[in-house]
Amino acid sequence: MSELAIERRERPEGVTVLSLRGVLDGRSTRELEVAIRDLLDEGRLKIVVDCAGLAHLSSDGMGVFLSHLIKLRKQGGDIKFCSMRQEVRTVLSVLGLGKLLCVYDTEDEAVADFGPPLESSDDAPQEKLRVDVHEEDGVSVLALYGFVDRHTIGKLDEVLAGLLAEGKPRIVVDCAELTYISSNGMGVFISYVSKARNAGGDIRLCCMRDIARTVVTMLGLHRLFEVFPTRAEAVASYA
Repeated sequence: MSELAIERRERPEGVTVLSLRGVLDGRSTRELEVAIRDLLDEGRLKIVVDCAGLAHLSSDGMGVFLSHLIKLRKQGGDIKFCSMRQEVRTVLSVLGLGKLLCVYDTEDEAVADFGPPLESSDDAPQEKLRVDVHEEDGVSVLALYGFVDRHTIGKLDEVLAGLLAEGKPRIVVDCAELTYISSNGMGVFISYVSKARNAGGDIRLCCMRDIARTVVTMLGLHRLFEVFPTRAEAVASYA
């Protein structure tokens, strides 16, 4: 019998509520993955996760949410959380995700925070992002040039997904020419770091400018990612 029960409800505001009861860890993530994929297949992009009955949440469980979060936000949707027990909030704090995720005291507050659909980014000013990829000593080095924000995260997502699909989980991200990264941009790295580590690799950052380092620190992600002053040191750390 599964340790996780998921109840789905539709709110009149066009928001789907997933009520979780039990334990969400590596053994029960499959049920959650299926539930979220079903919603995406139906075009339901506004999701509230009611955690009132959730007794435990592991990093594997949170990884399921993170793997879908960026794609949802790109399409004008989101995953918001409500009614979290203190034990679950502690997991978010330890993982440094408190400022990336939207957490509310009640279901009504979470639902109310969904405003009208976001405008299509097709008409938004596009900040160009260039991603150069090369290999150094068996490590894939991504050199980023420009902005990483909600308008450009698709390109970064595509590159990271491609590397993992090719069996190249050892990744260094060179941020020397990265002029800005938003919380959505960092969310792309968060959504892939667990997959890289599960495949025997990692995502490590280097050469961060002050503005990018500030975002990492503000989000508490310096505890999740290793950051190196130079590319050579980051690559050598895999030896």
